[in-house]
Parts: sequence; structure tokens; C-alpha cells
Amino acid sequence: MVTLMYEVKTTQPWKTPTDNKRRRIVAAGRSSQNVRCLTNLPSGILAHAASFLAAPSKVLFAVALDENSAVSPNERSSSIVGNQWSILDFGGIEKDLSAKLTDDDIEKVLLCIHAVNNVKRLKLANCVNITGAGLEPLRGSLIIQQIDLSLVGEHQSPNIYPEPPISCNRVIPILDSIIATEGCALRHVQFPLVWLQEPSTDSEFHQFIQRYNQMWENREEVNCLECNEGLPCSTNQWIGTNTLLSPDYGTQYNTCYSCIKHYCNYCKIEFCRTCQTDYCEDCTKMSDCRSCENSHCNDCYEHECHECNEKICLDCVETEYQCHKCGDCDKVLCSECVEDEDVKTDVYTCDQCNDSCCDVCRLRKFRQGQLGCSDCIKQVAPLLVDENKRMCEENEQLKIENKKLQCEIKELRTTESEGEKINDEAVNYFAPEDSN
Repeated sequence: MVTLMYEVKTTQPWKTPTDNKRRRIVAAGRSSQNVRCLTNLPSGILAHAASFLAAPSKVLFAVALDENSAVSPNERSSSIVGNQWSILDFGGIEKDLSAKLTDDDIEKVLLCIHAVNNVKRLKLANCVNITGAGLEPLRGSLIIQQIDLSLVGEHQSPNIYPEPPISCNRVIPILDSIIATEGCALRHVQFPLVWLQEPSTDSEFHQFIQRYNQMWENREEVNCLECNEGLPCSTNQWIGTNTLLSPDYGTQYNTCYSCIKHYCNYCKIEFCRTCQTDYCEDCTKMSDCRSCENSHCNDCYEHECHECNEKICLDCVETEYQCHKCGDCDKVLCSECVEDEDVKTDVYTCDQCNDSCCDVCRLRKFRQGQLGCSDCIKQVAPLLVDENKRMCEENEQLKIENKKLQCEIKELRTTESEGEKINDEAVNYFAPEDSN
């Protein structure tokens, strides 16, 4: 269980406060008492303190104060966690804390907030330490609409290393209990990438996808909210089952991740190749990568071409697909600029040492004695020549500017001398005559 620890410091840490110097708090309806533990504080004070925490942290705080509150919520835990739990997103807390949460922690959180009757959207962002057994309290939920098991935050690549231990054997029975319940409200499921990497029609995961698609077929027809076309489009499946297509396999179509509204592929929805998620244009803006020309969320882009400022997706940069990247300063040139003869490509990958570097960084490494490759040193020679030529030109320009400044100074001195002469003449002119 993830615990919360608080350190209380006095203004004079070398002195141990005595009982008669401890702060006393009068609890409602009770006599004053020494507060030696957070659990001795009134519920109102704890609830006010918890109001400054992210939503999941509130529940973790309540459970840390009293683990029994998960099974049997009391007045204190209820006042801390409140009752607004339609969305439970672990992406709202620190990534390091989420990564430490266990299945036991997740289960206690879900029990504490009565998730089976309250939570409509669950996002397990960064909970990379769970097997999925902690989702048991959601079994048979009639109100949950979205379950995100990708274990990453929004607009993040689903690639996780090392692979998370989340297990189909643990999670699928819980999902089955949800979709088998009459009146099920589930509309969108996002699976962890580790389940999609080795697709097989014999796997339990594949069988679940088919049962999920059958659930949609048993419902009333769903139409695109924009053009009213029947959904799903073309494939007649809500989740792709073609094991030969990646990343389509195991991905839900025609549903925006943010608003979970349904659109056809020709209207307002696009698939992002970075986070491998569908978004409608009302929720997220997308643009095409300059190199691979695939669509990506604008929030998923981390790089722009140094020359044309067009966006380049992370996959193209990491694989250096038709683009050049400096390994030292992250300067990137897109495929268009690399092939454009009018653009000087200053990012070069050495054939001998395979070091990818821009001119500025290569020259800096040469001066620091970090270049031991003969081919890289050959690349530095013309840079030194160009730099020397540029410095000579700058030196000549400075000489011209210096000469110009000297002329201006001379003019100012001449003007000042003339001004002093005129001033002296004026003084002499208006000076009173000698009485003698």
C-alpha cells in the first residue's frame, strides 16, 4: 500500500516541544485534545486539506488514514473523497507515484469511491506496476463508458519499457462481466500495446474483441453525428480484428478518445500514429508529418524542421526516416529540406563512426578534442576555412565601423571646440567694462 507521510517541523528543531506547548485543537462536540496524529484531526479540516489534492490523491489520502474505509467508508473518508467520481484519471497525479501503485492500491481506491456505481471513465495513466487484478470492483458495472488500459497519458506513445505486467487473464474476465451485463454503457476501450504486439486468432484477447464487437451488433444502430451514416464504417467492426494490420488490430474505430462521440472516417475523426488514438477535430487538432505524411496530434509532436519549421513526428526522428537529426543538440531537418538543393544541409551522419552531428556541434567537439574519427575531422576542415573567412569579413567590417566612429568622434570634438569658442566670445562681450 502506498502510504503518505508528513513531517512536522518546529521553528527550533533542536528543541523537543513539551505537551503544554503543543497546539490544541477543539473538536466539535468534544473537549480540547492534543493532536499527535492526522487521524485525530476533525473531518472538516482533513476534507479542506484534501481539496488541494488531485482527485486520485484524495482517495489515496483517505485510504492511507484508514484502510478500512475502502471496504466500509466512514464519515471521515466520505468527507475527504466527496461524491463527484464520473471520471477517475490517474494521469492527474505524479508519474512516479502512479508507477508505484499496486493492484491492492487500485482496488482500494475503486472500492472507496464505489466505482462500480459512480465511475464512467477510467484512465490508468502511468499505472505500469499493475496486473489488472485491482479492477475487480468494476465487475458488472452498468455505467462505465470508457476504460483506458494503455497505461500512458493522453498524447503519449503507448510504447512502454520495460513491458508492464498487465495481464489478459486478469482483466478480460472483468471486461466480459461488463459487456455481458444487460444495459451495458461501455463505448470505448483502449488496450495496452503489449497485448497487440503478437496478434493471434487463438488468443483469449482476440476472442474478447469478437465478443466486444458482437455487443455492438446487438445494440441499436449507431450513426455518425455529422453525416448520419451508419457506423462502424467499411470494416463493420468497432475494434479491428485483422491480425495482419498494425496498428489497426485491437484499435477501436469511429470513437473520439476525448469526448467518446462517434463519427465516420470521412467527417471529423482522424487517427494519430504517435499515440495510436482516434480524435475528432473538435477535441484535438492534427497535422501531417513533413517526412512520412501521416497524421499526428499537434500535441504529440516534439520536433520541427530547423529550416522550414514544419512538424516531424517522433517515429521519423528516432528512425531518421528521410530526415537528418543531430545527436547532440536535437537539430532536425525534414526530408524535403534534405533533398532541396537550395537548402544547405548541415547535419551529416559519418559513414565510418555513424555519428550524426550538425556543423556547429561537430566544430565544438573538434575544439574539445572529442573527434577521433578521420572522416569527421575531414568534415571539420571546410568548416574551419568558412569560419576563418567569416571572421576575416567580420574583422574588415569592424575596421570600417571603427573608422566611421573615429570620424564621428572627430566631428563631435570639432563641434564641441567651436561651441566653447563661441561661449567664450559671448562671455567677453557681455562682461562689464573695467571701472578704471
